[in-house]
Amino acid sequence: MSRLVSVGAGGGEISWHEALKDLRADDVLLLEPGFYELPAQILFANITIKGTGSIPEDTTILGSVNLAADSQFVNLENLCINTNDDSNSLFVPAEANTYLTLRNCLIKGYGTDTAAIAANGKVTLELYSTIVSNGSISIYANSDFRLEMNDSIIEHVAEEFGALALEGHGTVIINNSKIVGSIDTFSKTNAEINLNNSVADALLLQGQVWLNMLNSRLLSEDDSCLYITDKTWVNIIGCQFNGGIYLNQKPHIIVQNSQIDRLIAVNEAEITLSNSLILNHADFQDQVKCVARRTTFNGGNDYQYFLALSDHAFLRGHDLILNSNGAELAVKDFAKMRASIIASSDESITVECGHEADIRLLGMKWTTKKK
Repeated sequence: MSRLVSVGAGGGEISWHEALKDLRADDVLLLEPGFYELPAQILFANITIKGTGSIPEDTTILGSVNLAADSQFVNLENLCINTNDDSNSLFVPAEANTYLTLRNCLIKGYGTDTAAIAANGKVTLELYSTIVSNGSISIYANSDFRLEMNDSIIEHVAEEFGALALEGHGTVIINNSKIVGSIDTFSKTNAEINLNNSVADALLLQGQVWLNMLNSRLLSEDDSCLYITDKTWVNIIGCQFNGGIYLNQKPHIIVQNSQIDRLIAVNEAEITLSNSLILNHADFQDQVKCVARRTTFNGGNDYQYFLALSDHAFLRGHDLILNSNGAELAVKDFAKMRASIIASSDESITVECGHEADIRLLGMKWTTKKK
């Protein structure tokens, strides 16, 4: 039977250390505002801890919260967890089969490469109105996981490590949230990622990954704010990319009603574009195949070509809009382009054409320039 245990320094509460000595399954600890130092040897299992202050920082647990291997659940609410050394603020062991739920919490990392939240084993990790700062959320290779973020924030910008690092096998659902830093997967990752109405700096996808992006934004202006490689499948609807999308190896990507600053694809990438806008530059190389419908290709001042195809790349376009802005169209080597044009800012367009290239444009004037 669950107990409500009031913890604090007032007349009717027990002390923090007394509460830790007498923890029982299904206890609900109600912590008065203050600072609570957590001994390193304490393992939590089947417990709910709630701060009773007006904001999470009113009730701060100093130390690392470690889940027991046999824990079925741990619920944390209206708390600040602040590790006081170079260790995880929250740790889920490899033997776990558990739920970890955070509501209106602030999780502070140590500011190093050590993850603020480290999850192993079989784990369902839920974040509601929670902020993770100064450290990442890392889910490791032996994990079978489900991660759900709603109205939450991760703040961790590092050159070598993502703010959200995903290995193992599982599902990620991110709704109405913000990731200050990148979301990274790895070569052994097998995961489905759903990013809805959310913002991140960048996305790096490797391994077997299924990504669904809806009404979301990537803020980085780098050439690869979205980098996709290996055997990945991507469906993008109504999104904005301030930088470039870079496709490598054998990804399959569908983009609808979205805006991309620049798009570069190599190797055997397969792309479908629909009702989308490429602002500055598109470059398809090697064996890339692209089908584009009602898509606009614009030219930017920093690029010689607004659209370039080379090697054996193939673009099939239907009802395209071409706005060169002084740049050129290039179809080189053995590349092919078949397209119908419904509008253009140019009366005529110049196509730099390789001797073996094959190009057919319908709907506008164009001239070739062999090179």
